[in-house]
Amino acid sequence: MAFAKKGRGKSIPPLPRLKNSSAKIPVSSVLPLWLNGVVMGMKELSKGSGVPILMVSLLLFLACGGCTSPRTIADSALQAPNHRIKIPREFEQLGAALATNFPVERIAVGPPAATLELMVMDPGDYDAELNSTFTELPPQSPRDRPHYDFNFTYDLSHFSPKSKPVTKDIRGTIFLLHGYGLNKETMMPWGLVLARAGYRVVLVDLRGHGHSTGDQIYFGGIERTDMVQCLDALRQRHVCREPVGVLGISYGAVLALQWAAIDPRVQGVVAISPYPDPGTAVDRYLKTFAPNLTWRTDRKVAALVATHLAGFPDLATETAIRRIKHPILFVRGEHDEVCLREDLSHFQAAAAPGSEVMEVPLANHLVVGMCITQLRDPVTEWFHRQLTR
Repeated sequence: MAFAKKGRGKSIPPLPRLKNSSAKIPVSSVLPLWLNGVVMGMKELSKGSGVPILMVSLLLFLACGGCTSPRTIADSALQAPNHRIKIPREFEQLGAALATNFPVERIAVGPPAATLELMVMDPGDYDAELNSTFTELPPQSPRDRPHYDFNFTYDLSHFSPKSKPVTKDIRGTIFLLHGYGLNKETMMPWGLVLARAGYRVVLVDLRGHGHSTGDQIYFGGIERTDMVQCLDALRQRHVCREPVGVLGISYGAVLALQWAAIDPRVQGVVAISPYPDPGTAVDRYLKTFAPNLTWRTDRKVAALVATHLAGFPDLATETAIRRIKHPILFVRGEHDEVCLREDLSHFQAAAAPGSEVMEVPLANHLVVGMCITQLRDPVTEWFHRQLTR
């Protein structure tokens, strides 16, 4: 996946060095993106301001330094990702440049005690252009299977920290929950999209991620209560305007469903690439993105993670879905390795009437959450229908 900044970006005062469009991240030698078993073209990663943000979550497994001990990998998977996973510098610069224009809230949650950092974007048009495309590459030989580049481009040359009003009234508040190992800044594209659609948007650094504290993660066991406490605090501070919705990606999608299952104030959910349960997610991640490990190691790691979380017996995603009274929009990529087509069939059958499933052609688990062009209209229309006063 590539971020290619168009234009010179002169209107971003906090970090003028973002004008340089020749910044490179040499990650193409770290980990290839796979699309239905076919490696996606990686040459775009070294062009422009290339930032493969959804690949960061996989660095957990690279961080094991070649160690294949199931216990080591399982323990690492449960430790706070912000202790060891670093977001690429160029994306940190982009996030910092935009984030300085939006207020930050810090909320104490727990137990276990932690402090979450949230960023609030008011509704409006910030003059940011975002697009995502799949480009088929010419085959190198007649026997080659199709290759694709996924490109995410942003044009901030006209970005304005003061948004242009798009509605006389705030339609509601939408929380954005990022994927494993990422942070709230990686959700800024969705923040800009939904702010333009008329919503106040709250981007959350989940427990153990970004600038939030916490030594361990619980795959929803504790985080769902964190989100209840966040909403309580924001309502007390008069930051949150009802109705309330949430959009999450992968790990964040499951947390969104876990939260909505215990908090009836959440009236609209978009779950992009949710997995059935933590053990299954870990097993599928390892099988797909750590092919050097044996299937026995994959299963041992998954079992150890599940055993550690046994104190939270209701972490199955389908269990949470059955408790949600409102329709849910489920999204997956056509070639998603972690969220399978049959998963969403089961989820839709368990969900409230009116729930829908959408599949993004060509996308896999790593990129489906950033398919802004493909998902912008259906997601905003879904929230418009669900978040009615």
